[in-house]
Amino acid sequence: MSLSFWFDVHSPWVYLAAHRVGDLARKHGLDLRWRPLHLPRLLDEIGGVKPLEATPARVAWFRQDIEDWADVHGLPLKTHPGYPLRNSRALRACLLAADEGRAEAFVTRLLKGYWAEGADITDLDQLARWGEAAGLDPQAVRTAATSEAFKARIAANTQEAIARGVFGVPTVDTGTKLYFGNDRLDLLDMHISKAKAALA
Repeated sequence: MSLSFWFDVHSPWVYLAAHRVGDLARKHGLDLRWRPLHLPRLLDEIGGVKPLEATPARVAWFRQDIEDWADVHGLPLKTHPGYPLRNSRALRACLLAADEGRAEAFVTRLLKGYWAEGADITDLDQLARWGEAAGLDPQAVRTAATSEAFKARIAANTQEAIARGVFGVPTVDTGTKLYFGNDRLDLLDMHISKAKAALA
């Protein structure tokens, strides 16, 4: 079994899950693929639910829910005053980080910047600084973030996710089952444990 972590930086639940999924994979000795996709495009294509376009009561509940989960995991949370920022450059930089084996360090830092520090994820210099801190070549980050080839790869990821049945993020794909949401990682942990026990 290997795990694919489908994500977009737009989701605060991705922010929480990204700080946990790497540890979960290491716990079980599994490979983890970080797979950025374009969430707005995915939702448009499948007619999916857009949380912030729900009823006011449900939007208020969403905000309460993410704040409660951030407290549970001990992560700071402060919605960016300009939310949602354009995600394209950040997603392409995440793809470069995945290519270079630096996804966890880069993606978690980017998400903390976006979801706790009010940082501008569209700023090439900011992306380059985060990339350098994660062990990437800062100029390569700038190049990837504006690359048409990386744009096409994000589009291909999005189509692949749709074909896999992904309808939102974060989603972890085991190859046979999908686990959607930060709050389903515990169920994923149990599933992997049972699968390993059955093989023992």
